[in-house]
Amino acid sequence: MLAVASHVALKELRQLLRDRRSLVLILVMPLLLTFLFGKALETGDIRGIPAAVLNEDGSPESNKIVTAMSSFGEIQIQVEPHSREEAYHLLADGRIKAAIIIPKGFMKQIEAGQEVQLQLLLDGTDNNSAPIVEGVAKRVIQRYNAERAIRGLWAQGVRPDRGRRLIQPVYVQTEIRYNPGLQYLGYVMPGVIGLTLQLLTVMLMAISIPRERERGTLDQLLATPITRTELILGKLLPYFGISLLNVGTILFVADRWFNVPVEEGLPLLLLLCALFVLTSLATGLLISAVSHSQFQAVQIAVFYVLPVFMLSGAYAPIEAIPDYIRPISYLFPLMYFSRAVRAVTLRGADFLVVWKDVAVLAGFVLVFLYWAVLAFHKRTA
Repeated sequence: MLAVASHVALKELRQLLRDRRSLVLILVMPLLLTFLFGKALETGDIRGIPAAVLNEDGSPESNKIVTAMSSFGEIQIQVEPHSREEAYHLLADGRIKAAIIIPKGFMKQIEAGQEVQLQLLLDGTDNNSAPIVEGVAKRVIQRYNAERAIRGLWAQGVRPDRGRRLIQPVYVQTEIRYNPGLQYLGYVMPGVIGLTLQLLTVMLMAISIPRERERGTLDQLLATPITRTELILGKLLPYFGISLLNVGTILFVADRWFNVPVEEGLPLLLLLCALFVLTSLATGLLISAVSHSQFQAVQIAVFYVLPVFMLSGAYAPIEAIPDYIRPISYLFPLMYFSRAVRAVTLRGADFLVVWKDVAVLAGFVLVFLYWAVLAFHKRTA
C-alpha cells in the first residue's frame, strides 16, 4: 500500500511543483501570516485611549489629579473642554472615549473634610477601552487619597512611614510565574502558529480532490489498480512534508523574532505540530471528499475555519466563552494544540503534563482520516 501511495505522492508533488503560484503560496504565506499576526498581537495592550478632562475647579489640588491622569500611557488627554455640554458632545461624536469632570469647589470641599464626587463618562460601545480608563481613574484617586491622608497625619506629627501603615496596614506581594512580564504575545502565539498552519493545510487539501474531478484525472486514477485508501494517502504525504518544512520556519520566526521560548521543548513542540498538521490535512481531505467542486470546498473550509478562530480559545481564555457554547470548543483540535503549546513554551511542561492533549490530537488524526476515506469511498462507489 505504501509503495503505491508513494507513487501517487510523487505524482501530486510534481503537479504541485509545476504550479509555481501554489508552491509560493504554500511556502511563503505561513511565514508572512506568522509575522503579520505576531506583530499585530505583539503587545496586546491598549494605549493612547483618547480622553478629555474638564477641570471646573482649576485649583492646585484638582490640577494634581489632572497631572496624575496624564502620566498614564493607557489614556491620552487630547482636549480640555470648556463646559459639560462640550464634553458630552465630544463623547457622543466619538472623538473621545472618556471624559473626567472635576466639579467646581473641589478644593474647598476637600479642605472642609467633605466627600467630593468626580464624574467619569465612558463610551460603552468600546467595551475594551472603558474598563481600562475606569481602572486608571481608580488608581489615580486611590493614590491621591493615600497621599493626602499621609500629609494630614504628618501635619499631626505622625511620621510618613507610620502614616502609610495606618492607612494601608495590609498589602499584597505579587509574584508572577510563567510569563512574568505578562506578555500577551506569549499567550496568543500558539494560536497564531496553529491558525497559520491550519489555514493553508485545510484550504489546499480541501480543493485537491475536487480539482482532480474537474480536470477529469480522478476517473483516470480510479481506473488504475490504485485503491482509494492509497490515493488518499498519496495526496496527503506531499502536503504533510511541505507543512513540516513550514513548521520549522514558523517555529524559527517565533523563537528568534518574537522571543517565544521554543528551543528547550523543541522535540515536544515538533510532535504537537506534526499531529496538528495531520488533523488539519485530514480535515481538508474530509471536506474534499464530500465537495462537488473547488468552489464548494472553499466555502465549507471557510465555514469551518471561522468558528475555530472564534471558539478555540486560541486568542482568549476558553472560560470567557459562555457555558452553553463552550462544549463546541472541545470539537476543535486547535483548542488542544494551543493549550499544549502554551504549556510547553510558557511553563516548560514536559510530555507527562500534556500527554492528554497529545492523545486527543492523535485521536482526531485517526477519526478524521478514517472519516475522509469512508466519505471518499461512498462518493466514488
